[in-house]
Amino acid sequence: MRWLLWGVGLLWGQDTLHLTIAQVEARFLQKNLLLLAQKLRIQAEQALVWQARLWPNPQLVVDQMDVFTQAEASFDAGPFLAAPRINQISATLSQTLLTAGKRLKGVALAEASVRLQEAAFAELLRQLRYQLRGALYALQRDQFLLGVLREQVALLDRLRARYKALSQQALVPLPEYLRIENLYLQVQADLRDRYRQWEENQHTLRTLLRFSGDTLLWIDTTGFIQAQLNEALRLDSLLLLVEKRGDVRLARETHHYQVAALTLEKAMAFPDVTVDVTYDRLGGYRLNQWGVGFALPLPVFNRNQGRIAAARLLVEQSQLTYEQTRLIAESEVVRAWRQLVALQAQLREMDFALLARYRQAEAAYRENLLAGRISFLAYVDFFQSYRDLAQKIAETFYLLHQAQNEIGYAVGMDR
Repeated sequence: MRWLLWGVGLLWGQDTLHLTIAQVEARFLQKNLLLLAQKLRIQAEQALVWQARLWPNPQLVVDQMDVFTQAEASFDAGPFLAAPRINQISATLSQTLLTAGKRLKGVALAEASVRLQEAAFAELLRQLRYQLRGALYALQRDQFLLGVLREQVALLDRLRARYKALSQQALVPLPEYLRIENLYLQVQADLRDRYRQWEENQHTLRTLLRFSGDTLLWIDTTGFIQAQLNEALRLDSLLLLVEKRGDVRLARETHHYQVAALTLEKAMAFPDVTVDVTYDRLGGYRLNQWGVGFALPLPVFNRNQGRIAAARLLVEQSQLTYEQTRLIAESEVVRAWRQLVALQAQLREMDFALLARYRQAEAAYRENLLAGRISFLAYVDFFQSYRDLAQKIAETFYLLHQAQNEIGYAVGMDR
Protein backbone atom coordinates (compact mmCIF):
# COMPACT_ATOMS: atom_id res chain seq x y z
CA MET A 1 0.00 0.00 0.00
CA ARG A 2 2.96 2.33 0.36
CA TRP A 3 2.82 3.10 -3.36
CA LEU A 4 -0.57 4.72 -2.74
CA LEU A 5 0.98 7.16 -0.30
CA TRP A 6 3.35 8.54 -2.86
CA GLY A 7 2.39 6.72 -6.04
CA VAL A 8 -0.64 8.79 -6.96
CA GLY A 9 1.86 11.49 -7.79
CA LEU A 10 4.59 9.06 -8.93
CA LEU A 11 3.26 8.31 -12.38
CA TRP A 12 5.95 5.72 -13.28
CA GLY A 13 7.08 6.95 -16.66
CA GLN A 14 3.61 7.96 -17.83
CA ASP A 15 3.00 11.32 -19.48
CA THR A 16 1.47 13.72 -16.99
CA LEU A 17 -0.23 16.89 -18.20
CA HIS A 18 -0.83 19.73 -15.74
CA LEU A 19 -3.80 21.69 -17.05
CA THR A 20 -6.25 24.32 -15.90
CA ILE A 21 -9.96 23.92 -16.46
CA ALA A 22 -9.86 26.58 -19.21
CA GLN A 23 -7.13 24.64 -21.05
CA VAL A 24 -9.10 21.41 -20.74
CA GLU A 25 -12.23 22.97 -22.22
CA ALA A 26 -10.27 24.52 -25.09
CA ARG A 27 -8.80 21.12 -26.00
CA PHE A 28 -12.22 19.52 -25.66
CA LEU A 29 -13.69 21.80 -28.32
CA GLN A 30 -10.77 21.14 -30.68
CA LYS A 31 -10.15 17.41 -30.19
CA ASN A 32 -13.36 15.64 -29.18
CA LEU A 33 -14.13 13.05 -31.85
CA LEU A 34 -17.90 13.15 -31.46
CA LEU A 35 -17.97 16.91 -31.97
CA LEU A 36 -15.73 16.63 -35.01
CA ALA A 37 -17.95 13.89 -36.45
CA GLN A 38 -21.08 16.01 -35.97
CA LYS A 39 -19.40 18.95 -37.71
CA LEU A 40 -18.80 16.70 -40.71
CA ARG A 41 -22.47 15.72 -40.64
CA ILE A 42 -23.42 19.40 -40.82
CA GLN A 43 -21.10 19.89 -43.80
CA ALA A 44 -22.68 16.87 -45.50
CA GLU A 45 -26.15 18.39 -45.07
CA GLN A 46 -24.89 21.68 -46.49
CA ALA A 47 -23.68 19.81 -49.56
CA LEU A 48 -27.20 18.40 -49.96
CA VAL A 49 -28.56 21.95 -50.02
CA TRP A 50 -26.31 22.56 -53.02
CA GLN A 51 -27.62 19.37 -54.58
CA ALA A 52 -31.24 20.39 -53.98
CA ARG A 53 -30.70 23.63 -55.97
CA LEU A 54 -29.78 21.72 -59.14
CA TRP A 55 -32.26 21.15 -61.98
CA PRO A 56 -32.85 17.66 -63.39
CA ASN A 57 -30.52 16.84 -66.29
CA PRO A 58 -31.88 16.80 -69.85
CA GLN A 59 -32.10 13.40 -71.52
CA LEU A 60 -30.96 12.52 -75.06
CA VAL A 61 -32.26 9.38 -76.72
CA VAL A 62 -30.98 8.23 -80.16
CA ASP A 63 -32.59 5.15 -81.73
CA GLN A 64 -33.83 3.62 -85.01
CA MET A 65 -30.25 3.08 -86.17
CA ASP A 66 -30.00 0.00 -88.39
CA VAL A 67 -26.25 -0.40 -88.56
CA PHE A 68 -26.33 -3.76 -90.35
CA THR A 69 -27.97 -2.50 -93.54
CA GLN A 70 -25.44 -2.20 -96.37
CA ALA A 71 -25.29 1.23 -97.91
CA GLU A 72 -24.93 1.88 -101.63
CA ALA A 73 -21.94 4.13 -101.73
CA SER A 74 -19.38 5.07 -104.38
CA PHE A 75 -16.58 3.85 -102.12
CA ASP A 76 -16.19 0.83 -99.88
CA ALA A 77 -16.54 2.61 -96.48
CA GLY A 78 -18.33 -0.17 -94.62
CA PRO A 79 -21.81 -0.10 -93.14
CA PHE A 80 -20.94 1.90 -90.03
CA LEU A 81 -19.81 4.89 -92.02
CA ALA A 82 -22.22 4.56 -94.91
CA ALA A 83 -25.40 3.88 -92.93
CA PRO A 84 -25.88 7.35 -91.42
CA ARG A 85 -26.02 8.88 -94.90
CA ILE A 86 -29.08 6.91 -96.10
CA ASN A 87 -30.52 4.82 -93.17
CA GLN A 88 -33.29 5.74 -90.75
CA ILE A 89 -32.36 7.49 -87.47
CA SER A 90 -34.31 9.32 -84.77
CA ALA A 91 -33.36 11.35 -81.70
CA THR A 92 -35.25 12.89 -78.79
CA LEU A 93 -34.02 15.59 -76.39
CA SER A 94 -36.24 15.93 -73.32
CA GLN A 95 -36.23 18.08 -70.17
CA THR A 96 -38.33 17.62 -67.02
CA LEU A 97 -39.82 20.85 -65.62
CA LEU A 98 -40.59 20.75 -61.89
CA THR A 99 -43.95 22.26 -61.07
CA ALA A 100 -45.54 23.73 -57.93
CA GLY A 101 -42.16 25.09 -56.73
CA LYS A 102 -40.78 21.63 -55.96
CA ARG A 103 -37.17 22.70 -56.40
CA LEU A 104 -37.41 25.66 -54.02
CA LYS A 105 -39.36 23.61 -51.51
CA GLY A 106 -36.73 20.88 -51.76
CA VAL A 107 -34.09 23.50 -51.04
CA ALA A 108 -36.10 24.70 -48.03
CA LEU A 109 -36.29 21.11 -46.75
CA ALA A 110 -32.53 20.65 -47.16
CA GLU A 111 -31.87 23.93 -45.34
CA ALA A 112 -34.17 22.77 -42.53
CA SER A 113 -32.11 19.58 -42.34
CA VAL A 114 -28.94 21.69 -41.90
CA ARG A 115 -30.53 23.61 -39.03
CA LEU A 116 -31.64 20.30 -37.56
CA GLN A 117 -28.06 18.99 -37.54
CA GLU A 118 -26.78 22.26 -36.10
CA ALA A 119 -29.27 21.86 -33.26
CA ALA A 120 -28.11 18.26 -32.83
CA PHE A 121 -24.54 19.60 -32.53
CA ALA A 122 -25.65 22.06 -29.84
CA GLU A 123 -27.34 19.27 -27.89
CA LEU A 124 -24.32 17.00 -28.23
CA LEU A 125 -22.08 19.81 -27.00
CA ARG A 126 -24.39 20.41 -24.03
CA GLN A 127 -24.32 16.74 -23.05
CA LEU A 128 -20.57 16.29 -23.48
CA ARG A 129 -19.70 19.56 -21.74
CA TYR A 130 -21.81 18.54 -18.75
CA GLN A 131 -20.01 15.19 -18.64
CA LEU A 132 -16.62 16.90 -19.02
CA ARG A 133 -17.17 19.40 -16.23
CA GLY A 134 -18.61 16.77 -13.92
CA ALA A 135 -15.47 14.67 -14.42
CA LEU A 136 -13.23 17.72 -13.95
CA TYR A 137 -14.85 18.76 -10.67
CA ALA A 138 -14.78 15.16 -9.44
CA LEU A 139 -11.09 14.93 -10.36
CA GLN A 140 -10.37 18.16 -8.47
CA ARG A 141 -12.20 16.77 -5.43
CA ASP A 142 -10.30 13.49 -5.65
CA GLN A 143 -6.94 15.24 -6.02
CA PHE A 144 -7.66 17.37 -2.96
CA LEU A 145 -8.73 14.38 -0.88
CA LEU A 146 -5.82 12.26 -2.09
CA GLY A 147 -3.48 14.92 -0.75
CA VAL A 148 -5.28 15.05 2.60
CA LEU A 149 -5.45 11.25 2.90
CA ARG A 150 -1.78 10.82 2.02
CA GLU A 151 -0.94 13.31 4.74
CA GLN A 152 -3.15 11.49 7.26
CA VAL A 153 -1.69 8.09 6.36
CA ALA A 154 1.84 9.47 6.80
CA LEU A 155 0.91 10.84 10.24
CA LEU A 156 -0.66 7.57 11.33
CA ASP A 157 2.27 5.60 9.94
CA ARG A 158 4.67 7.48 12.22
CA LEU A 159 2.30 7.26 15.14
CA ARG A 160 1.70 3.53 14.80
CA ALA A 161 5.46 2.90 14.54
CA ARG A 162 5.92 4.83 17.80
CA TYR A 163 3.06 2.98 19.50
CA LYS A 164 4.35 -0.37 18.26
CA ALA A 165 7.70 0.26 19.92
CA LEU A 166 6.03 1.49 23.13
CA SER A 167 3.71 -1.52 23.14
CA GLN A 168 6.63 -3.90 22.80
CA GLN A 169 8.20 -2.19 25.81
CA ALA A 170 4.87 -2.49 27.71
CA LEU A 171 4.73 1.29 28.06
CA VAL A 172 1.28 1.55 26.41
CA PRO A 173 -1.55 -1.00 26.47
CA LEU A 174 -1.70 -3.34 23.46
CA PRO A 175 -5.36 -2.37 22.65
CA GLU A 176 -4.25 1.23 22.07
CA TYR A 177 -1.64 0.12 19.52
CA LEU A 178 -4.21 -2.13 17.83
CA ARG A 179 -6.66 0.78 17.68
CA ILE A 180 -4.04 2.94 15.95
CA GLU A 181 -3.30 0.09 13.54
CA ASN A 182 -7.02 -0.24 12.74
CA LEU A 183 -7.38 3.50 12.19
CA TYR A 184 -4.37 3.38 9.85
CA LEU A 185 -5.99 0.60 7.82
CA GLN A 186 -9.27 2.54 7.61
CA VAL A 187 -7.54 5.60 6.18
CA GLN A 188 -5.64 3.38 3.74
CA ALA A 189 -8.97 1.92 2.59
CA ASP A 190 -10.28 5.47 2.05
CA LEU A 191 -7.18 6.21 0.02
CA ARG A 192 -7.71 3.12 -2.15
CA ASP A 193 -11.36 3.98 -2.80
CA ARG A 194 -10.53 7.57 -3.63
CA TYR A 195 -7.77 6.48 -6.00
CA ARG A 196 -10.20 4.16 -7.77
CA GLN A 197 -12.61 7.06 -8.33
CA TRP A 198 -9.71 9.20 -9.51
CA GLU A 199 -8.85 6.56 -12.12
CA GLU A 200 -12.47 6.45 -13.33
CA ASN A 201 -12.45 10.21 -13.88
CA GLN A 202 -9.09 9.94 -15.65
CA HIS A 203 -10.66 7.42 -18.04
CA THR A 204 -13.62 9.74 -18.73
CA LEU A 205 -11.38 12.71 -19.45
CA ARG A 206 -9.01 10.74 -21.69
CA THR A 207 -11.91 9.71 -23.93
CA LEU A 208 -13.45 13.19 -24.01
CA LEU A 209 -10.15 14.97 -24.65
CA ARG A 210 -8.67 12.39 -27.03
CA PHE A 211 -5.56 11.56 -25.06
CA SER A 212 -3.63 8.33 -25.37
CA GLY A 213 -4.25 5.60 -22.82
CA ASP A 214 -1.02 6.18 -20.88
CA THR A 215 -1.59 9.93 -20.37
CA LEU A 216 -2.49 11.16 -16.90
CA LEU A 217 -4.10 14.52 -16.20
CA TRP A 218 -3.43 16.66 -13.19
CA ILE A 219 -5.97 19.49 -12.92
CA ASP A 220 -5.13 22.74 -11.18
CA THR A 221 -7.19 22.76 -7.95
CA THR A 222 -6.60 26.44 -7.20
CA GLY A 223 -9.85 27.92 -6.01
CA PHE A 224 -11.62 24.59 -5.60
CA ILE A 225 -12.00 24.98 -1.82
CA GLN A 226 -13.08 28.57 -1.48
CA ALA A 227 -16.23 30.58 -1.08
CA GLN A 228 -18.11 30.98 -4.36
CA LEU A 229 -21.30 32.51 -3.16
CA ASN A 230 -22.26 34.81 -5.98
CA GLU A 231 -25.97 35.38 -6.11
CA ALA A 232 -27.74 32.95 -8.40
CA LEU A 233 -29.51 34.43 -11.40
CA ARG A 234 -33.19 35.06 -11.02
CA LEU A 235 -35.31 32.05 -11.87
CA ASP A 236 -37.44 33.95 -14.39
CA SER A 237 -34.27 35.07 -16.21
CA LEU A 238 -33.05 31.49 -16.41
CA LEU A 239 -36.37 30.26 -17.76
CA LEU A 240 -36.09 32.72 -20.64
CA LEU A 241 -32.91 30.93 -21.76
CA VAL A 242 -34.61 27.55 -22.11
CA GLU A 243 -35.57 28.19 -25.73
CA LYS A 244 -31.89 28.17 -26.72
CA ARG A 245 -31.19 24.87 -24.96
CA GLY A 246 -29.91 22.12 -27.26
CA ASP A 247 -32.69 19.55 -26.90
CA VAL A 248 -35.42 22.23 -27.05
CA ARG A 249 -33.82 23.71 -30.13
CA LEU A 250 -33.53 20.22 -31.65
CA ALA A 251 -37.21 19.51 -31.02
CA ARG A 252 -38.17 22.89 -32.49
CA GLU A 253 -36.06 22.38 -35.61
CA THR A 254 -37.51 18.88 -35.99
CA HIS A 255 -40.96 20.46 -36.06
CA HIS A 256 -39.81 22.99 -38.67
CA TYR A 257 -38.33 20.17 -40.72
CA GLN A 258 -41.63 18.27 -40.67
CA VAL A 259 -43.50 21.42 -41.74
CA ALA A 260 -41.12 21.82 -44.70
CA ALA A 261 -41.56 18.12 -45.51
CA LEU A 262 -45.37 18.55 -45.51
CA THR A 263 -45.07 21.52 -47.87
CA LEU A 264 -42.96 19.46 -50.27
CA GLU A 265 -45.34 16.48 -50.10
CA LYS A 266 -48.25 18.76 -51.05
CA ALA A 267 -46.25 19.99 -54.04
CA MET A 268 -45.57 16.39 -55.06
CA ALA A 269 -49.30 16.00 -55.74
CA PHE A 270 -48.83 18.15 -58.86
CA PRO A 271 -47.35 16.23 -61.81
CA ASP A 272 -44.11 17.35 -63.39
CA VAL A 273 -44.08 18.17 -67.13
CA THR A 274 -41.55 16.71 -69.54
CA VAL A 275 -41.04 18.64 -72.79
CA ASP A 276 -39.09 17.20 -75.70
CA VAL A 277 -37.75 17.98 -79.15
CA THR A 278 -37.58 15.11 -81.69
CA TYR A 279 -35.77 14.56 -84.97
CA ASP A 280 -36.55 11.69 -87.37
CA ARG A 281 -34.98 10.84 -90.73
CA LEU A 282 -36.73 8.45 -93.07
CA GLY A 283 -39.31 7.67 -90.39
CA GLY A 284 -42.15 9.83 -91.58
CA TYR A 285 -43.59 11.43 -94.68
CA ARG A 286 -40.57 13.72 -94.97
CA LEU A 287 -36.91 12.90 -95.18
CA ASN A 288 -35.94 15.08 -92.17
CA GLN A 289 -38.77 15.58 -89.71
CA TRP A 290 -38.64 17.79 -86.57
CA GLY A 291 -41.27 17.88 -83.80
CA VAL A 292 -41.98 18.99 -80.24
CA GLY A 293 -44.07 17.37 -77.51
CA PHE A 294 -44.70 17.07 -73.82
CA ALA A 295 -45.66 14.39 -71.31
CA LEU A 296 -47.11 14.40 -67.82
CA PRO A 297 -48.69 11.76 -65.57
CA LEU A 298 -52.41 12.22 -65.02
CA PRO A 299 -53.19 12.43 -61.28
CA VAL A 300 -56.23 10.19 -61.48
CA PHE A 301 -55.47 7.60 -58.80
CA ASN A 302 -52.31 8.73 -57.01
CA ARG A 303 -52.32 12.31 -55.77
CA ASN A 304 -49.81 11.61 -52.96
CA GLN A 305 -52.67 11.40 -50.46
CA GLY A 306 -50.97 8.92 -48.13
CA ARG A 307 -47.70 10.79 -47.86
CA ILE A 308 -49.49 14.07 -47.26
CA ALA A 309 -51.59 12.52 -44.47
CA ALA A 310 -48.47 10.99 -42.90
CA ALA A 311 -46.63 14.31 -43.11
CA ARG A 312 -49.52 16.10 -41.35
CA LEU A 313 -49.43 13.58 -38.52
CA LEU A 314 -45.66 13.96 -38.19
CA VAL A 315 -46.09 17.74 -37.92
CA GLU A 316 -48.57 17.28 -35.07
CA GLN A 317 -46.34 14.66 -33.41
CA SER A 318 -43.25 16.91 -33.59
CA GLN A 319 -45.22 19.82 -32.11
CA LEU A 320 -46.23 17.69 -29.11
CA THR A 321 -42.66 16.46 -28.71
CA TYR A 322 -41.41 20.05 -28.74
CA GLU A 323 -43.91 21.11 -26.07
CA GLN A 324 -42.98 18.13 -23.87
CA THR A 325 -39.26 18.79 -24.28
CA ARG A 326 -39.71 22.42 -23.32
CA LEU A 327 -41.77 21.44 -20.27
CA ILE A 328 -39.04 19.04 -19.10
CA ALA A 329 -36.38 21.71 -19.67
CA GLU A 330 -38.23 24.29 -17.58
CA SER A 331 -38.69 21.78 -14.76
CA GLU A 332 -34.98 20.92 -14.83
CA VAL A 333 -34.07 24.62 -14.62
CA VAL A 334 -36.27 25.04 -11.54
CA ARG A 335 -34.76 21.96 -9.88
CA ALA A 336 -31.16 23.01 -10.61
CA TRP A 337 -31.80 26.57 -9.41
CA ARG A 338 -33.29 25.39 -6.12
CA GLN A 339 -30.39 23.02 -5.51
CA LEU A 340 -27.87 25.79 -6.12
CA VAL A 341 -29.67 28.22 -3.80
CA ALA A 342 -29.83 25.58 -1.04
CA LEU A 343 -26.12 24.79 -1.35
CA GLN A 344 -25.16 28.46 -1.30
CA ALA A 345 -27.22 28.96 1.85
CA GLN A 346 -25.40 26.03 3.45
CA LEU A 347 -21.98 27.39 2.47
CA ARG A 348 -22.74 30.81 3.93
CA GLU A 349 -22.87 29.14 7.34
CA MET A 350 -19.60 27.23 6.82
CA ASP A 351 -16.29 28.30 8.35
CA PHE A 352 -13.82 28.08 5.48
CA ALA A 353 -10.79 28.15 7.80
CA LEU A 354 -12.04 25.17 9.81
CA LEU A 355 -9.98 22.58 7.94
CA ALA A 356 -6.73 24.54 8.41
CA ARG A 357 -7.43 24.91 12.13
CA TYR A 358 -8.14 21.19 12.40
CA ARG A 359 -4.80 20.45 10.74
CA GLN A 360 -2.99 22.64 13.26
CA ALA A 361 -4.95 21.17 16.15
CA GLU A 362 -4.10 17.63 15.07
CA ALA A 363 -0.39 18.32 15.46
CA ALA A 364 -1.02 19.72 18.95
CA TYR A 365 -3.23 16.74 19.85
CA ARG A 366 -0.58 14.30 18.66
CA GLU A 367 2.13 16.05 20.67
CA ASN A 368 -0.05 16.05 23.79
CA LEU A 369 -0.88 12.38 23.24
CA LEU A 370 2.76 11.41 23.11
CA ALA A 371 3.43 13.56 26.17
CA GLY A 372 0.60 11.87 28.03
CA ARG A 373 -1.40 15.06 28.56
CA ILE A 374 -4.56 13.77 26.77
CA SER A 375 -6.13 10.34 26.59
CA PHE A 376 -5.70 8.01 23.65
CA LEU A 377 -9.46 7.91 23.01
CA ALA A 378 -9.60 11.71 22.85
CA TYR A 379 -6.96 11.74 20.10
CA VAL A 380 -8.65 8.97 18.13
CA ASP A 381 -12.00 10.71 18.34
CA PHE A 382 -10.43 14.00 17.20
CA PHE A 383 -8.58 12.35 14.30
CA GLN A 384 -11.74 10.67 13.02
CA SER A 385 -13.60 13.97 13.14
CA TYR A 386 -10.68 15.57 11.23
CA ARG A 387 -10.87 12.81 8.63
CA ASP A 388 -14.65 13.18 8.24
CA LEU A 389 -14.43 16.97 8.05
CA ALA A 390 -11.98 16.92 5.13
CA GLN A 391 -14.25 14.60 3.14
CA LYS A 392 -17.38 16.62 3.92
CA ILE A 393 -15.78 19.93 2.94
CA ALA A 394 -14.44 18.52 -0.33
CA GLU A 395 -17.80 16.90 -1.11
CA THR A 396 -19.70 20.11 -0.31
CA PHE A 397 -17.60 22.21 -2.67
CA TYR A 398 -17.80 19.51 -5.31
CA LEU A 399 -21.59 19.63 -5.00
CA LEU A 400 -21.48 23.43 -5.33
CA HIS A 401 -19.44 23.24 -8.54
CA GLN A 402 -21.69 20.47 -9.80
CA ALA A 403 -24.80 22.52 -8.98
CA GLN A 404 -23.40 25.37 -11.06
CA ASN A 405 -22.70 22.81 -13.78
CA GLU A 406 -26.33 21.67 -13.50
CA ILE A 407 -27.51 25.24 -14.04
CA GLY A 408 -25.44 25.54 -17.22
CA TYR A 409 -26.70 22.15 -18.37
CA ALA A 410 -30.33 22.99 -17.60
CA VAL A 411 -30.37 26.30 -19.48
CA GLY A 412 -28.14 24.93 -22.23
CA MET A 413 -25.62 27.75 -22.11
CA ASP A 414 -22.01 28.06 -21.01
CA ARG A 415 -21.98 29.66 -17.58
